[in-house]
Amino acid sequence: MIFDVINRIDFDVSKAIFDNYVLKDGLYVRINDNRVEYFLFKDSKKEDKKQLLFKDLDGNIRANEYEWFVKRDYLSAYLNSNKAIDPPKKKIHSNNFLALFIKASEFIIDNKFHFVENLFEKLKSFENFNKKEEKEILKQYKGYIFDENRQKDIEKKKTLLLRFFDEIENVVRENRIKNYVKIFFDEPLEKYEKESEIYYALKIYNKIETVREIEGRIYGLSDFNMGLNQKKPYLEHKTRGFPLPFMVEKDKIFEVKKLFDYLKNLKEPLKYDPTATAPGIYLHKHNENDQAVIDDFDILVFVENSLPKRFEYKNYIGLTSDGRAIENREITTFEGLYKLIDEVFYNGNLSNNLYGDVYSKLPHDFQNLIYLTRDLAKNILKRDIDSLFGYLKFGVNFIIYNIRQNRLFKAGEILNLILSIKAYKGENVDIKGTLAKIEEKVKNLEELNSDEWHIISGQVIKYLLDKSKKSDKKADMIEPFLRVGKTKKLKDEIEALYFKYKHEIPLNFTKLNNAIALIMAKEENEKVNKEKLLIGLMSENIFYRKEEK
Repeated sequence: MIFDVINRIDFDVSKAIFDNYVLKDGLYVRINDNRVEYFLFKDSKKEDKKQLLFKDLDGNIRANEYEWFVKRDYLSAYLNSNKAIDPPKKKIHSNNFLALFIKASEFIIDNKFHFVENLFEKLKSFENFNKKEEKEILKQYKGYIFDENRQKDIEKKKTLLLRFFDEIENVVRENRIKNYVKIFFDEPLEKYEKESEIYYALKIYNKIETVREIEGRIYGLSDFNMGLNQKKPYLEHKTRGFPLPFMVEKDKIFEVKKLFDYLKNLKEPLKYDPTATAPGIYLHKHNENDQAVIDDFDILVFVENSLPKRFEYKNYIGLTSDGRAIENREITTFEGLYKLIDEVFYNGNLSNNLYGDVYSKLPHDFQNLIYLTRDLAKNILKRDIDSLFGYLKFGVNFIIYNIRQNRLFKAGEILNLILSIKAYKGENVDIKGTLAKIEEKVKNLEELNSDEWHIISGQVIKYLLDKSKKSDKKADMIEPFLRVGKTKKLKDEIEALYFKYKHEIPLNFTKLNNAIALIMAKEENEKVNKEKLLIGLMSENIFYRKEEK
């Protein structure tokens, strides 16, 4: 999966990381042979150009210096607190002797020699890293580590830090620095890259115990989007010589780190459209403990962004707004179909709840509907048209939820979408024709089939409920009919409703009387077809047609 993404990326990942990297608030110090420079950074969500927030102690913007610090900051940061270079205290948050990152509250005289010991003395020879696997890794860097020039440079940097420590401490105190103090030595980027590479080689794998030397190359278990501990024994391979689920070679693991560092600051899913010669990629992630975690990944086969055939969202039930019928819409792309589904089914709440925990302040029933159906929406984004038909299973649930929220117009929109999906699937959807046929059967007292019986029942319920004198007719008046499970009980509810409002019904209203008679004549006690009942409830009502006025 990970290398599928790496091999598909067609841009400079390092540049993308630096372009999106944001420094942490605090004091930034650069030490060279002769002087010390001080800068302040305080992030603001209102400012997109972060370099404009990088200033000297006098408040002057020093945007031209921002990139210098960003690149070295990225290379020098430790992976996480469990992989600090100074356990068990873990005061140092950097990974090489060219940079010292500490919390401002820790930058005090009492910690000076702790920093010196762990930043310079420990990293001078890496002698504290004495596990067998660590020695195997360090063996590859032996010539560089013990190079005479490097040894002298470490001593020089130690002397400089000791020389300027008190001055830096005063600046921290005088400027009331509350966050980080980050000290950098003025050296080329290539030197930072080489020093940090040693740290990463030692710490980048899940555990050092997973490291193996195979034919002169170092391999280990990736720590990115992977964990192997007592809580995850199912990841182990029990039947081969070592239990690791997979291993990554040292040079490749650095590519993996870059990918996850890039993903961390990515706001949208990473998507590559498939072509006739290469598969596409869809990747979605969330951040956890300041690291990217992939929660959805797919290889996309070559499917045009255009739908196999045009999708028509039709106003089958004659829904009106301000007295005018809702217009039909045509959708031609998968993205357009996804947006329509989000708008109609989810009222625009889907995109922010497509992954992870659904927003807890949404109604509980709506949260459940999102959990049950959002995979269908994800697959539509991945150009799987068959997932569209999965919504037919849940359509009634969406309609009833909105009716119970007293959103009858939204419920009507959803019913139109469900009927449009049925039509797209190839089913014959002709509500007007069906109502005309039912009206003719009612006129002649002809026997109704099950679907027609449920539709006319919905029509009668709606007509009778309209006879209520309540000034504010709430959707909960429909609730008793939505709760009914069997047709016999539904007949009883309709009969009770009829007697409740019969005094409001015109004398000799033949159409209604015939409809009631056909409803009561049903003998089978079957499961209520709520979709057909809702079609009757929400479609144009035949009892209001002109000839019956």
